[in-house]
Amino acid sequence: MKLAFLKRGSQWLPTVTVLVVILLAGGRLTALSVQQRAAQMRDSAEQLVAGYGRSIGEQLQTLADRARSDGARAELDQFLSSLQLSRLIDSEYDFELSKMDAAGGRPRVFVSTRIDPLSDGVASVIRAPQGFSQDLPSGYLQLAIRPKTGWYPVRELAAAIALLAFVAWLLAFATHDLVHSMNRAKEALALSRRKLQVTNGRLVAEIQHRESLEKSFEHSRYHDAFTGLPNRRYFMDQLDRALKEVRARRRQRLAVMLLDIDRFKLINDTLGHTAGDELVVQAARRFQKATAQLECVLARWSGDQFAVLVFDVHSTDAALDIASWLQRALHEPIDMRKHRLNVAARVGVTCIDSGLQRAEEALREADIALSVAKRHDSASAVAYQPEMGGSAASLVSLEADLHVALERRELQLLYQPIIDLKTQRVAGAEALLRWQHPVEGLLTPDKFLAVAEEAGLIVPITQWTIQRVCKLAADWRLRLPRDRHFYFSVNLSASALRDPDLGTYVARILKETDTPPSSLKFELTEGGLISNPFAVREILDGLHSQGIEMMLDDFGTGYSSLSYLQLFPFDYVKIDRPFVDRGGSERANSAIAAAIVQMASSLGLKSVAEIVETPAAAQDLQRIGCDFAQGYLYCEPVEAEKALQMLRRSDGVDTSRPAAVAAAAATIDDSPTVMIPQDSLMLSEETLMLPAEEVAKQLKKEALATTGSRATRSRGVG
Repeated sequence: MKLAFLKRGSQWLPTVTVLVVILLAGGRLTALSVQQRAAQMRDSAEQLVAGYGRSIGEQLQTLADRARSDGARAELDQFLSSLQLSRLIDSEYDFELSKMDAAGGRPRVFVSTRIDPLSDGVASVIRAPQGFSQDLPSGYLQLAIRPKTGWYPVRELAAAIALLAFVAWLLAFATHDLVHSMNRAKEALALSRRKLQVTNGRLVAEIQHRESLEKSFEHSRYHDAFTGLPNRRYFMDQLDRALKEVRARRRQRLAVMLLDIDRFKLINDTLGHTAGDELVVQAARRFQKATAQLECVLARWSGDQFAVLVFDVHSTDAALDIASWLQRALHEPIDMRKHRLNVAARVGVTCIDSGLQRAEEALREADIALSVAKRHDSASAVAYQPEMGGSAASLVSLEADLHVALERRELQLLYQPIIDLKTQRVAGAEALLRWQHPVEGLLTPDKFLAVAEEAGLIVPITQWTIQRVCKLAADWRLRLPRDRHFYFSVNLSASALRDPDLGTYVARILKETDTPPSSLKFELTEGGLISNPFAVREILDGLHSQGIEMMLDDFGTGYSSLSYLQLFPFDYVKIDRPFVDRGGSERANSAIAAAIVQMASSLGLKSVAEIVETPAAAQDLQRIGCDFAQGYLYCEPVEAEKALQMLRRSDGVDTSRPAAVAAAAATIDDSPTVMIPQDSLMLSEETLMLPAEEVAKQLKKEALATTGSRATRSRGVG
């Protein structure tokens, strides 16, 4: 507070100083001016009084001469009274005419304009003329004048003082305003300086931040955000540089590898994309550790792929050894989200020693080798061979031909009948797609469906298949008895299930062809369901509400999720060949098949066995209570007309092939020989997703236990 008071007081110090200086200087100047004016007035008064004295002396001399000529005695008092001094002397002056005693006596005033004695006046001595000497024996006359306003005029002095006060106030006010303005300017300058310092600090921070961002951008430009590994751009730059060194003979041989993580899409779809990212990060850390001792570049190539550039590889075999070493880095299970995942990697390898190739060509060769490695059953590393390029070129040509296959009517459908094992009649047929290629000949779906998915042609091909099947169903209804029921099953891929207009299209085709929904069924694999279970369920519920039944195809060949049988509206389960005709103990195989059939029956589903090729397999299926079967034992995929003929024959007497099966089955009890309690099929939530082998082991264990108990009871009864 004291500091603030002193600060405020210091603001008035210049004003007070200026005011004091102005007052002192102005007072001094005023005093000098007044003194100078008084001196001037005295000089002027002295001249005037001297003139008045001479004039009075002359008039007295005249009066004295006149009196002498008249013979009268001249009286000084009389003469002085007749002089009329008030007219003679300026009215601005007070005057006093007195007789002065030379001996120092009191002066005698003859004439005065004032009552009191005139002091501080300017005097002039008047010598009395002859004739008046007796009146002034020892003295003289003195005329004194003084301005009526005095030597120091009060009005002028007041005006000067007022002017001085005004000038002092004006200058003090101006000084105060100037000081205040200077203080404000000083404060503004200090504020501006502080703002400038803050701005400079911000600018420095901004520059540092920008430099940091530039470094970060430069790093992110050449590195992957998730794994921290170099990205594709950095890898291509290094590969270009390495190829130039090979051309300059500074390096002998390079190896380019592309690594693809198996089942990455499945993990992404089941555990989520975050789990997929974590899997990629852990795989990247293992690959980094495995390549730490190598002179190489490890980069993330795409979502589930990595690229490795190895310098100075001695041979292709050495490159394959490095690839195998990288594969072994993933042998240990990966712990993630309370799951232990076993993953593997496929590797495509190409070696470069000429330096004549471009970076894009080297990557294309590695990609082709990787595609070949993916087609192998076991995870392996494949080195590029020149003949592989021809296969890749044929795939490109195949895709180009597939775009016009629908327009050229090169696609066709074959039908494999599905047999009701209880009545031995044809219950329906599965529509199987074929492509009559003008050069390659008749192609099965495994040769072109993957290409169709990549080319985005699955949806139009699926729509064409549904339309052809519905038209054929309408035609067969006209050619068969009205009470003859049959159906066609059509396979739906994962890409077709992603079509939001699938349900609308199916409803429109059924209406246009006047086909009942019961004549159409859709087959789906587990792989198509796990891509997006909730969206798929919504589509399947819509189709099921139209009256179309669903079949779970190839049950048990992949990840057998028992929860899917209740989550989705399935009506049939199709048992693939590994559960019907697998190698090993015949008794165990039969028990596994019985367990699958019993499980389907417990869930209210019908069972269909696929790829039935031997009478023994057919007898086992009929014995364990399987509902339907299809396979080459009954009929291979045939044209629509032949399938219709077989349907008609199954309604008549011609049952030559299935008759043997029926005769064998007639001697066997229709009821299943293996009964598994429903509660034995319940699995915990941790084991809802199991590989086919695990499901088979669990079901086999239950089936053998049940068979053993029944055999014990039979021996006891016997």
